[in-house]
Amino acid sequence: MKKNAYEVALEVLSNVAEYMNLEDHVYEIFKEPMSQLTVKFPVKMDDGTIRIFTGFRFQHNAALGPTRGGTRFHLDETPEDVKALSLWMTLKNALNEIPNGGAKGGVVVDSLTLSQGELERVCRGYIRKIGPTIGAWKDFPGADIGTSAQTQSWMLDEWETMNMHHEAGGISGKVMALGGSKGRAEATSRGLLFATRELVHAKGLEMPDLTAVIQGFGKVGWHLAKLYEEDGVKVLSVSDVSIAIFKSTGLDIFDVHAYVERTGSLRGYPNAQEITNEEMLEIECDILAPCAVQNVLTKENADQIKAKFLIEGANGPTTPEAEEIFIRKGIFIAPDIWANSGGTQVAHFERVQNLNNDSWSEEEVNSKLEKIIHKVFGEIYALHTKSNISMRQACWVKAIGTVVEAMKARGWV
Repeated sequence: MKKNAYEVALEVLSNVAEYMNLEDHVYEIFKEPMSQLTVKFPVKMDDGTIRIFTGFRFQHNAALGPTRGGTRFHLDETPEDVKALSLWMTLKNALNEIPNGGAKGGVVVDSLTLSQGELERVCRGYIRKIGPTIGAWKDFPGADIGTSAQTQSWMLDEWETMNMHHEAGGISGKVMALGGSKGRAEATSRGLLFATRELVHAKGLEMPDLTAVIQGFGKVGWHLAKLYEEDGVKVLSVSDVSIAIFKSTGLDIFDVHAYVERTGSLRGYPNAQEITNEEMLEIECDILAPCAVQNVLTKENADQIKAKFLIEGANGPTTPEAEEIFIRKGIFIAPDIWANSGGTQVAHFERVQNLNNDSWSEEEVNSKLEKIIHKVFGEIYALHTKSNISMRQACWVKAIGTVVEAMKARGWV
């Protein structure tokens, strides 16, 4: 039976806890979010019917400061997913020197099936339910799968209306006019680009003329493909939820994106071969970047993966069993809590700008992001080589150590 994201997260946590000799009570604190809020709220649909939605907001650990994490609108959202994502957010913030704890939220809904009016009412209904638990100095939700700058702006407006004052830092990922940050749209993908460069350079290679396969062609996958192409990387294949396309000489990424904008799907794209999502993962390439959902690389397909570098654009795309196989094969992994931290980092930059009533240029945002990606890589790569542990273990050891230090200083443990 396939493991869910939370089971995978706990398996990694257990292994790292044993390596670090974590005390039992410290381990127990990490296993579960400290606050778990599940809500139900009614929304009037365009046809006049009332539909009841389920939402979540889990705050994993606040030792480092107010919690932060994205909000997913996804039909398959579960409490187990939110638990795993909130744990990963605690570690991601700690690893990347963001002074916040981890949280995650979501609503069980396919946002693509809603009209604009229905989507707005879902956003506002969700915020009314979780509103007392969030804010710039409590917990500030960001965007994730199924949400956008517009949904975040509706959420901010609802929260500010409830509290009768302006507080742009209460929600991140907003439109620019409401305090959003320049560079936010590409932030996760740009962080992945910087992470890829670090791994490639560590192996004595250069980006031009490398080949890449990108699973997922949404916000993260599209921007990453564009940035790879600008860096001279040849993108051989991209995918959406139903189909993948492949071209051995490299895709024209801008043409592919224009086609998807017109049709809503990769299906039927005329200038490449259609293949399955399973087949695209097994293409021989230099860089494989899973940028969709968790648990796509498993012990069942790991032996067929032919990439040299694995860049985890999604959260938890690799199971522990698959990772063991990749390490044996010499595949160099950029773990998710470091590699895809660009969105989280720029959301942090957004809050800093909001709290200071300031605005930074896109060049300044990107420069700060590149510096922190580079700094953290140096630290985890040194730990990886010195202690002979995996890159993922190095990330988790550094992150957990930071959170434990904060918990001890507070007298929690």
